[in-house]
Amino acid sequence: MKTRSLILLASAVTLAAGAALVGRSLMRPPPPVTIVKEVPAQAAPKPPVRYVLSAGDAMAAGRFVESDTLKTLTWREVPADAVRADDFSAANDQERRQVEREIYGSALRQPLQGGQSLTRGTLVYPGEPGFLGAVLTPGMRAVSIPTSAVDSNSGLLNSGDRVDVILSVQRTEIQKPTDMIPNSEYMLLASQTIVRNVRVLAMNNNPTAVTRLADPEQPATDKNTARRGQADSKNNPHPIPQPNTLFYESVTLEVSPADAERLALAREVGTLQVALLSHRDETASKVASREATHLREATSVFNGATPPMVKTFQGDKQAVQVYAPNGK
Repeated sequence: MKTRSLILLASAVTLAAGAALVGRSLMRPPPPVTIVKEVPAQAAPKPPVRYVLSAGDAMAAGRFVESDTLKTLTWREVPADAVRADDFSAANDQERRQVEREIYGSALRQPLQGGQSLTRGTLVYPGEPGFLGAVLTPGMRAVSIPTSAVDSNSGLLNSGDRVDVILSVQRTEIQKPTDMIPNSEYMLLASQTIVRNVRVLAMNNNPTAVTRLADPEQPATDKNTARRGQADSKNNPHPIPQPNTLFYESVTLEVSPADAERLALAREVGTLQVALLSHRDETASKVASREATHLREATSVFNGATPPMVKTFQGDKQAVQVYAPNGK
């Protein structure tokens, strides 16, 4: 009896405890929901880069770096630690523009392949040794001829223009006037175009304008630099040397070997003068003239005032026959 009572009591206590635990668990609030957010792995920092100026396509030696050339150049992105000391590099647009101003007007010292970087050693600037040799067309020659401010069209002619060369000859021996050729001493002047359509490389030793250095996007404001498009020394570390005078003593021309011999001989026998050609004249002949112009063809001022006359007698009649200078 006592045993059954104990069992019943223990069972009752157990049920009561279980009911209490169940009730407590039901009254407890649910645990908070844990949200797991995926965080992407942090990317490694990108190494610094710079932009290196490169040739967009193949470029021949002697090619000028001007507006059209700048359009064909490309800025190639390379790691900053791969930039060489003599490369033209930039980090932003402002530095790119500064580099383009720096190289404007230079010429290639050697050919470049497409994608090859431009370096300071591949460019030569006006006024530096070897510039004329770099811009000289293969197979051509550079010849200097003596000139003066008048003969060179001073103020009108610049390096890079195209000209004809005219030889003027004055014979030293004076022929005695005759009835058929009166005032013959005035007919000893003659001129002839001996070289046509050649390029001017330099005036004196200054090839300033051979590349047309005036940058349309960088107009010069100073009078001294605006006159010939001289680059600002602050923006361009290669300022173009300017002549101290406008009176030229020589003109350097780009001619063929045969024309070089012709000019070498012509400057010993007469006076050479250059005539400027239009840049729009695409039909200008490059063949020298074989005809000479004499004084009587240039003006009639010095023609004989009295034409040759012959008196004729027929019996008691006299007549005067007047002949033209050509004998008719």
